[in-house]
Amino acid sequence: MTPFTIRELFNIPTTPCDVYIFEDGKFKHNLYRGTYVSNDTLKEMIERGHTIVFASKEQRQELKELQQDCLRQVTRSFSMGDTYQNCKNQLNLITINLRYLFEDPTDDNALNLQYQSLKVLASFLIKNPKMHEALYRFFAAQGHHYIFAQPLLSSIFLVGILKTSQLYNDKDIENFFITSYFKDIGMSAIPIDKYDKENLSEMDKVLLAKHPIISARILQGRIQLSPAHMKVIENHHTFSILDKYDSDNQYLKNLTVTGFETIMVNICDIVAAMISPRPYREALTIFDALEKVRTHISKDYPHEFKIIINYFRNFFTSSVK
Repeated sequence: MTPFTIRELFNIPTTPCDVYIFEDGKFKHNLYRGTYVSNDTLKEMIERGHTIVFASKEQRQELKELQQDCLRQVTRSFSMGDTYQNCKNQLNLITINLRYLFEDPTDDNALNLQYQSLKVLASFLIKNPKMHEALYRFFAAQGHHYIFAQPLLSSIFLVGILKTSQLYNDKDIENFFITSYFKDIGMSAIPIDKYDKENLSEMDKVLLAKHPIISARILQGRIQLSPAHMKVIENHHTFSILDKYDSDNQYLKNLTVTGFETIMVNICDIVAAMISPRPYREALTIFDALEKVRTHISKDYPHEFKIIINYFRNFFTSSVK
């Protein structure tokens, strides 16, 4: 039996696989292939603690192909009908496909689908900055695992900040959006369930520290990013997923930067992480998160910090917890 997240069963007409739950020490047939499954039924399963369900390897592959077809269709018809609703659908489908990429980073079809979908999403976000907050709040409430939600949350912030800076044209912003989104694909080297723990093994810590280089190697020659964008990926030092953001946060103190873009990629990632909950800590408010950032960068990067503060002041109309 192959485990997968119940999120993969939402918003599809019928289940393409027989779905099992693990209960009382054994697998139980819970949903039958080819039957309609309402979102309410799936929510009830989540409330019972069944966020991970099971299917045969072959049928889970059919589910994966169905979800990718849904993403492909939404991306191709994005400009038709209600584009705001299309965007919300795409956010969820992109995130599901990212999980597939983490399972197999060498899958060129999944990577190309993700890349093309992100280009369409970036165009919409660049043209509709007033929708960012609503989309952010919608997506943050969807319940995706933080490893897969974080890239979009932080990259939405990045689009807004680069747009606010008035230093970049739309194509530049699109490329940095894609750079920001893919920068942590190297974290796929560590099994996802380990990210829910405060303590990793020494080997996992080594892999985590090397994930920017691993990300660049995974992407090299496979998507259209320039050497400069690859350098941003290689040099980015994101927050530590193990850290609780206390006053001794070495990851904030030791940011490696190679220009304005790298600073923004780092800070958007850090802020998005701090205001989002983790299994081992609660979320900070946006005000507390920005205060943490201020203590570490405002002296050395006053201009950049001013842009950050002004952007987030306008982005959030109320505190985020």
